[in-house]
Amino acid sequence: MKLQKICAASGDISRLLVAATAAIATTAAFAKSFVPFYLIGSTPIFAATCVFGMALVAVAWRDIRDNAVYAADALLVLGLLYGAVVTNYFIYSAGQVPMTHLLGILIFHSLFLVFGFAAARALKTVYMVLLAQAAIYLIIIGQYAVRFGDLMRDGYLHDIFGVGGIDSKLVTTFHQPIGTSLGLAVLAMLGLAANRRKFLAVVVLPFVFWFMFHIAARAAMVALVCSLIFLVWADAWVRSKKLASMSLAVVTISAALASGLFYEYAVKDRDVDLVAPDAISRTIREIQSQDPGFRLPIWERTWHRITSEPDRLLFGRGIGMFPIDEGVGAPDWLLRKTEAASYSPHNVHLELLYETGMAGMLIFSILTLFPLAAALKHWKQFWMPEKAAISLYVFYLVSVEISGSFAFSYDFQFFLALAIGVVSLKRKELAGARTPSFEYLDHQVSA
Repeated sequence: MKLQKICAASGDISRLLVAATAAIATTAAFAKSFVPFYLIGSTPIFAATCVFGMALVAVAWRDIRDNAVYAADALLVLGLLYGAVVTNYFIYSAGQVPMTHLLGILIFHSLFLVFGFAAARALKTVYMVLLAQAAIYLIIIGQYAVRFGDLMRDGYLHDIFGVGGIDSKLVTTFHQPIGTSLGLAVLAMLGLAANRRKFLAVVVLPFVFWFMFHIAARAAMVALVCSLIFLVWADAWVRSKKLASMSLAVVTISAALASGLFYEYAVKDRDVDLVAPDAISRTIREIQSQDPGFRLPIWERTWHRITSEPDRLLFGRGIGMFPIDEGVGAPDWLLRKTEAASYSPHNVHLELLYETGMAGMLIFSILTLFPLAAALKHWKQFWMPEKAAISLYVFYLVSVEISGSFAFSYDFQFFLALAIGVVSLKRKELAGARTPSFEYLDHQVSA
């Protein structure tokens, strides 16, 4: 009897540690982007959660190491990628980019890869943190709307958080973290919901899309659409690969045609509202604008430099060289964001092609496709929480392709590792190395 009590107590402690690790790691991933944290100090919160998270990971290092055995192929590609990054830095950019930039990439990427991998052991906790984050945003937005009315009045998003005196530049980008948070919350709801409760996520989906459209959170809208399409498409893939391949081709071609037609319409549109804040009006104004800071001009300049110097196509110009070539100086690390930190091609593959060449971009492409290919292989065996974790990764993958930076998008590394961790745990489970994790046992009992 005493032995049973000891075992039960040990199991409870293990569950608590796993859940605490996931909660702290997820909080750390958003500590520098969750706007309300700026009111109380985002950097101290970031540092505290990172330290606490590392301590919890250290406690469970054996379990994490055992799980990592089943992700050896992903670890190999990760090693190749960061080996290429280090080599590229010392050969091409060491004399112009400070060492702290490279150290920041290696330290924070490694940290959040470990955090994401560890958090995969408690997906429900991750989803609860994502829902709590969205709920806080909605509460603040709701009380602001009651007191002052539409937060998008006058054609721009107002300082609803009151952080303008802390970081004036942050106010202009509120729509990004808000839209991202709401999109992640929808996917988290799918991960938490049983079959009978999935309708709740479907019910809130139109509101989420409307609100994203209203505040012009365009990247989040596209990312959420792609995530939901992937969920549906993956289910179709396990039923009929031929039909799924044909549908993917149709969707891709249709999206390309629609984008082309919209671009032609936007170029010729002379009746666009100059102050309308919605996503379509804002996109049309950006397409027509001559501002070199918008995405299209940045992509055009980046691509022009790449194609005009074919001798640098294979190995690139060096890590951290893009902002230097843009004339704003060298970047530094995450906790010391210089002006150069905000300058990137806004497309992580284009950035890697520019700075590390085809060699680095190819390795990164293999790495980003690995969780998707591995997940499709086990899609029939995945529970909904695991499927939702893969969709979260798709969300972030699409986000960094539209508005991401390789060096500073460490939250992408978190969700990449989360997806790799889900695949690793499923491989371990199917190999019979252990019984299903606590969450999967709970899921089977509740089902």
